[in-house]
Amino acid sequence: MRSTFNILFYLKYGTPSRDGRLPLMCRITIDGESTTFSCRKRLPAELWDAQRAELTGDDDESTLINEEITQLREQLVSDYAAIMKEYGKVRPKWLKDVTLGTPEKQELLLYFFKKHNEDYRKMVGYGRSQRSCQRYEVVARHLRDFIKQEYNLPDIRFRYITRHFINKFEIWLRSCKKFRNNTVWIYMITFKHILSLARSSGMMRSDPFAGYKNRFEQVDRGYLTEHELAALMQLPTEPGTGRTVRDLFVFAAFTGLSYSDVKALRWANVKQMFDGKTWIVTRRRKTNTPSNIRLFDVPLRILERYGEPGRDPIFSIPSNSCCNDYLIGFAEQCGIQTRLTFHIARHTFATLSLSKGMPIETLSSILGHTSIRTTQIYAKITNQKISEDMESLAEKIKSFEIPE
Repeated sequence: MRSTFNILFYLKYGTPSRDGRLPLMCRITIDGESTTFSCRKRLPAELWDAQRAELTGDDDESTLINEEITQLREQLVSDYAAIMKEYGKVRPKWLKDVTLGTPEKQELLLYFFKKHNEDYRKMVGYGRSQRSCQRYEVVARHLRDFIKQEYNLPDIRFRYITRHFINKFEIWLRSCKKFRNNTVWIYMITFKHILSLARSSGMMRSDPFAGYKNRFEQVDRGYLTEHELAALMQLPTEPGTGRTVRDLFVFAAFTGLSYSDVKALRWANVKQMFDGKTWIVTRRRKTNTPSNIRLFDVPLRILERYGEPGRDPIFSIPSNSCCNDYLIGFAEQCGIQTRLTFHIARHTFATLSLSKGMPIETLSSILGHTSIRTTQIYAKITNQKISEDMESLAEKIKSFEIPE
């Protein structure tokens, strides 16, 4: 059955202001159901053409108001089409909420989230990271899908965001989306932050997350052993994209740089330091914290092989997903059991550095971490390191003798 949709602009008689002006109203009617709202404007009744729904004056004010009426009508029509395409039906109240967006004290969750993300996107590169921006957008998209699936609504008012809503959203992420615990954990933290901003803006009176608990689970992070890294470095590869990916992975494994840091590396970051050695002096893309890394022989040769003086960024590197596809194939050829991704290079650097005796405080500074706790997650105490430390302890205590 075809839906009927009508928009009517009219003046509300009986409530004139002192200068005789009347409030402009709008009525949306869809399949016999209607809703009315004020356009927050008062117009001179003598200039109002009810048939054409516009002012007949030729002054600047009349022209501007007519343009605003036209824009509102076009926005209503556009939003109607969007909601109809997404949900297969439209109710007048939904259309009003979506088009008006921010009714006082009746803020809508997804609308608020969208505005937050738009503002956040403008700050990327100015104290805000692209990765965090993408996470906000992903969570907003999951919330939209959840609200559509569970409530069959295009948006939901903040007053309906209760502990029950939060629990249902968490269950939906786990059961319907099949996300692992730590993914759910970070998404719920992101959602909690949005609701905190909403409370600060006066949109919510209470905190529905009060008392909510969800714990981060420590997971083993993969890394390559010295033998595996050597096997990868010696793997015969044809010149081209595959060799570039392999070499830049090795570069990251000897510097601790992430994919985004390698991709963004510029010649201005490569400096001769006080010790006469070549160093990378940069800031981490993710945290904007300083990171100073000496270039050993292997990464220095890779820099010389692929870097062209004056060309920035230094490396021309494929997308992260493309790199990972190549690396998975290389791992199979080398007999590496770890699922190889580009980020494994960073884990490998951290683990090997710690196993060779680098103090964790130094490693934390090189990796650009804001907390040593983060470094402890990345770095592993390998069996080799434990063996070496135990041997050192044995040497120190061998003078002890068992009393007769």
